[in-house]
Amino acid sequence: MEFNKLIKTQLFPILQKHGFEIIEEFKNIMRFASYIMKINVVFNECDNSHFVEMGKKNGMLYPLSDNTVKAIFDFELPIEQVTSEEFVKNIAFLFEQQEGIELLKGNIESLVKLVEQEGSYYASGLVQKQALEAALKAWENNDYEAFVGCIRKMDIEKIPQFYQLKYNIAVQKL
Repeated sequence: MEFNKLIKTQLFPILQKHGFEIIEEFKNIMRFASYIMKINVVFNECDNSHFVEMGKKNGMLYPLSDNTVKAIFDFELPIEQVTSEEFVKNIAFLFEQQEGIELLKGNIESLVKLVEQEGSYYASGLVQKQALEAALKAWENNDYEAFVGCIRKMDIEKIPQFYQLKYNIAVQKL
């Protein structure tokens, strides 16, 4: 069945019960809004992926993911890497649960917190990866002072043991 038809037949009736209307519709994109909230539901044909995001009407939108579903609803129900039918069925199911109803009512603090935490973890992981790459380059250039400086900017206990060993060697060489 076409993606928009799936949304209209399985998800929209649930959203309608909570005051949502369709505000925009394009091929594989449905946008809904209530007095308080807005929700976008998208199917990307290029990579065969689905996406749902929600937020306050005049605020940012926050994506639902398998991780946020597990954290908010306290059970695993995949919404990523599934067929369109399963995606729509699972989103509809989530919005029929008490936690989902609370999200639809605008109580999105838990979602906002989780998405911000995921973003923070991702960003800190990128920073650590860049710092480790800079440290490795300094090591390859026998610049032990720069290597030690890069490593000291991180939590030494949280870096791979490979770098910890090199750190000990670099400190001895200084």
